Amino acid sequence: MKPQGSEWLRQVRHDLVKRLLWPARDRRELGGPVRPGELVVTLVDDEGNPSTAAAVWAQLQINAPEPSHPALPAFESALASAVAAATCDDLDGVLALDPAFEQLAHDLAKERR
Repeated sequence: MKPQGSEWLRQVRHDLVKRLLWPARDRRELGGPVRPGELVVTLVDDEGNPSTAAAVWAQLQINAPEPSHPALPAFESALASAVAAATCDDLDGVLALDPAFEQLAHDLAKERR
């Protein structure tokens, strides 16, 4: 059984967005320059194995409440940009994932009304 929209979004936030944003938010709050590699994170899949953001997202999309919703590819693009930004030590580029997630949530909520 697929999770409801809000439950699915909570899972996306927990398993993907929050984990990718933690080091960037910490650096923003601490101030100072980003150290090389500081923003790069290793995620884990649902079995606890090391994984990539793209692989975790692909797994999450399987249970998306509306798998063909146009907001999903837009978020996937923002996710790829944030991961690329992390490898370039681009703090603002990583932090851009947060409003992209909020836009995803907003777009999916509009469809449920």
